[in-house]
Amino acid sequence: MSYKNFAILIPSRIGSTRLKNKALIEIDKKPLIEHVIRGAIKSDLKVPIIVATDTKDIIDIAERCGQIGILTSKDHESGSDRINEALKKFDPQKKINKIIHLQGDLPNVSKKLIISLANIIKSNKCIATPVVKADKNEIFDENIVKCVASFESLKPKAGEIGNALYFSRLPIPWGDPNKWHHLGIYAWDRTILEKYIKLKPSNLEMSEKLEQLRALEAGINIKILVTTEKPIGIDTIEDLNKFKQSVLK
Repeated sequence: MSYKNFAILIPSRIGSTRLKNKALIEIDKKPLIEHVIRGAIKSDLKVPIIVATDTKDIIDIAERCGQIGILTSKDHESGSDRINEALKKFDPQKKINKIIHLQGDLPNVSKKLIISLANIIKSNKCIATPVVKADKNEIFDENIVKCVASFESLKPKAGEIGNALYFSRLPIPWGDPNKWHHLGIYAWDRTILEKYIKLKPSNLEMSEKLEQLRALEAGINIKILVTTEKPIGIDTIEDLNKFKQSVLK
């Protein structure tokens, strides 16, 4: 299958708050952002891989991996804003109209998951993002975002696609044993990204501190893909150590 109008974009800023210079922390002699870039290469989509960053050090790493680094403003409040600026600079003619948005601190997203998201937006003007069944210890964790989605089946299995209804840090929906842990990986139709960037932060977004609610409040369809995968997001020392152990096995 051809993905000629696609690109993978990875926002990566140097000013992380919880882990200083997180993108440059070395794991198995490679900085974290390099692990993310090499994971994107393994997806084998054969599309431009663009790292949108606010620092030359990260651009150098992207170029060392044979990929593209674009310098963006230090003032962006979100990764979506950052990738939008990078895309405008790289492709002002808008030949790229489908985007896989990988987080700069998610180093082990699989080829299968990236391709599955790409296939959803290939024929849909929407946002697509994955969920995995939440563990018991995650249900009441406010750092784990939960998603309520509608599916055709009562017990959705891996590979099923539904529609997002809401996202929250609380354990929703009440009474349903299936709580979905939202994974921060997105696939965008470019027109939807451009529409989203122009929207003001919404009331629900500011209340929950979740950007995806801005899209839902604006009537933008978010497709939900069920997966069994749970990539390790690097936010704390514990996360970092967990990823180190997985790499060094």
